[in-house]
Amino acid sequence: MWTFYDPDADMAYILFADAHPGQAAITLMDAKPAQTEPAPPAIAATFAALTLEFDGEGRLIGIEVENASGALPDAFLQKAAGEKRPRPQSSK
Repeated sequence: MWTFYDPDADMAYILFADAHPGQAAITLMDAKPAQTEPAPPAIAATFAALTLEFDGEGRLIGIEVENASGALPDAFLQKAAGEKRPRPQSSK
């Protein structure tokens, strides 16, 4: 797993796969809550900030989080901000 946080853009990224196949090989989907009742504002804002990335076989490989400082715990953001490796890319 690879994580990254850019505090200037307030964007976090979590990659579950061993490597990212590249933008052309993924499907992006916005997350939507399944419940019919309104969610509390903080939870609704977090859902609005999520983009899910799926590989060509429909497996979830990554999550992008906008406005990450309001959606993720500070401990995660600090650890992810310290990531110095570039995002793993597929060699294909």
